[in-house]
Amino acid sequence: MAATCVRPSPLTMFWCYCFYITTFLTLVHGDRVMNKIYVDIQGDMACFKRFNGTHEIGCTSGFYGNSGVIHVIQNQSDLQWVYDKGPHKPYVLAIPPQFHTPQVLKQAEDSGKVSGIVVMVEENFNPQVLGEFSGESHCPNSELDLYKASFPEYSGYCEKNPWNPDGTSFLFMSWNFPVFLVDNQTSIDYIKQYYEDFNKPDENGEPQPWPLLCMELNSNMFGTTNAEVCMRRSNLAGSQLHHVNFCDPLSDRNILATLNPMNASVELPEKSVTVVAARMDATSMFDNISPGANSAVSGLVTLLVAADALNRYKDAKVESSTKNILFVLFQGESWGYIGSSRMVWDMARGEFPFKYQENLSDQMSQINLTHIEHFIELNQVGEGMRATDSLLFLHTDPVSNSDPQISSETRKLLTLLQNSSSVANSSVTLEEVKPEIPLPPASFQSFLKKENISGIVITDHKEGFKNKFYQNIFDDYKNVKYEADGGASDRYHKHISHVASALATTLYTILTDEVKPITVNETLADTLLYCYMQNISCEMFKKFGEKISPSFFNEKPAKMYVSVGENNGLTYLTEKILAGLVGEKVDLDSDSCKVTSRYSVYQLFYSASIDNGTCFQSTVRGTVAQSPAFSIEGYDWQSGEYSTWTESGWQMTGLMIYLKPSVGEEVGLVCGGVVSLLLSLGVVYFMNSRADIIFGLPTPPAAC
Repeated sequence: MAATCVRPSPLTMFWCYCFYITTFLTLVHGDRVMNKIYVDIQGDMACFKRFNGTHEIGCTSGFYGNSGVIHVIQNQSDLQWVYDKGPHKPYVLAIPPQFHTPQVLKQAEDSGKVSGIVVMVEENFNPQVLGEFSGESHCPNSELDLYKASFPEYSGYCEKNPWNPDGTSFLFMSWNFPVFLVDNQTSIDYIKQYYEDFNKPDENGEPQPWPLLCMELNSNMFGTTNAEVCMRRSNLAGSQLHHVNFCDPLSDRNILATLNPMNASVELPEKSVTVVAARMDATSMFDNISPGANSAVSGLVTLLVAADALNRYKDAKVESSTKNILFVLFQGESWGYIGSSRMVWDMARGEFPFKYQENLSDQMSQINLTHIEHFIELNQVGEGMRATDSLLFLHTDPVSNSDPQISSETRKLLTLLQNSSSVANSSVTLEEVKPEIPLPPASFQSFLKKENISGIVITDHKEGFKNKFYQNIFDDYKNVKYEADGGASDRYHKHISHVASALATTLYTILTDEVKPITVNETLADTLLYCYMQNISCEMFKKFGEKISPSFFNEKPAKMYVSVGENNGLTYLTEKILAGLVGEKVDLDSDSCKVTSRYSVYQLFYSASIDNGTCFQSTVRGTVAQSPAFSIEGYDWQSGEYSTWTESGWQMTGLMIYLKPSVGEEVGLVCGGVVSLLLSLGVVYFMNSRADIIFGLPTPPAAC
């Protein structure tokens, strides 16, 4: 069959040109229409879903987000207006922190008129107006408490004498709408100004007419039900082409370092290791904000400063000692002692810090529970300051100390700590807590479940926590009264330094049986506190974290949340800082300063930003901090033996505000659009059928 060539009519060519031009303009300028409709505001701090073996907690939006008319809340009458008179449901409540309570959210949920909540924290907000508010329960980590099942005489202590008297369990509640935190002042000003312009009821309390300011909240969570269901779905989805990340176990890395090297070729004596531990995680209801100034940073920085001082005082007596110090920073302790329980589980299997490698001569010694002589834990120590000195408390375990040998060892350790505080002139009074009082929530409990060990937990509280904002966004530098601009006049960094000095002096005596006052670097303490609690973009963090993405660094407090996986930038950064403090500089360039084996006694770390390039050799390394529940085949998710906390996956979170017309106007616009479409189709048909008359064209030939 012969091919035919039909010349396009001018009308067809005209519409083709229109199509091409429209497509081009859409590709180049397609975002302008959306930008004219929506205004993006800060939306990176969403409440999100977490799951354990029995239930779920947190918040989620619908798949396409939740929308509603914004109503700014300033007092109780504003809430009642929404519930009693508000005609434009659903509403998005924009509330100040004092209204962010379980009671307010429950009332909003029960009303059926609220589709989301935004908590606005302004730059000048003073948390002290809240009095106290902790998102944790009265008895943190009670489901994994040492005394819960085996020691009934102590298991009910916390119910009668709460360790966290200001606890609300807000963190462990589940809500059927999204909740966001906004602390960007520009975003807050947008919300408040547009609310005044469009939404605020008039003087008689009557609602404003359309258009009204609305908000869209996007925080759809993929996970659901509980950890067992969520993990099963994730595992099934993992075998599919398009993997959906329903949830992941809370996990990261513990950080450890020994003062003296420990080579597996040399037998490690029983009861020769003193563990000095602190946690490095905190939490809150929201993503991207968990400052943990007292709950985590106070103990973390005290440990780092003490480790630095002890390393600088390391002499021949320390190096030849048959004893050693193991510094450990645990991750995930806020969620069921994840890091400490994993370390104990690995020790019990003979795989700490890793499984023994038969063919390697250069590898770190295996450490198990029988090698531990003492355990010293730095818990919350940030609120121990008094007018002229500091007061901290020494907690011991009544169960393990019923063993006369353990009791004797504990008594020696108590005396040594108290005497060392005096020797170091640290201005810290260390007061013993009554021996019949059980331990507060502490990582030490994970070890005592498996082995009786002499140990002490150092805190700033004798009974209930002094920290009024435990596991809350307001446990920040203001909560511990730190003054970054105070310089030498700041008392807080001196308080932390004095505690570190007493600890370092104690450890030196344990190693050498000699008393020597250890002076710490107060400037280091001040720098670390500033970097962790106020500005992770500080010079020190940038030097040690030069391999971390630049997006990590901003002028905000460090995010102390454990998160998922092993890619936590803060953990990496802390590991390298500890390596710089307890390690030594070696003469190797960047090409030679590389780790050849993670099993080696010494690990290498290179920083091009420190002294024009420095290689550090240290015993610092990371180990897995993930609950054993996810490694035990057939684990009973309801057993309560180990933490089962997971975090939901999500694609994005975000907030947008926009003006919404009335329903009548929207229907009118749609109907007008349909009519316009039908008319345009009629015009096109008419013009196409009369093209030869309209444009005066001859009829084209049928074929060529």
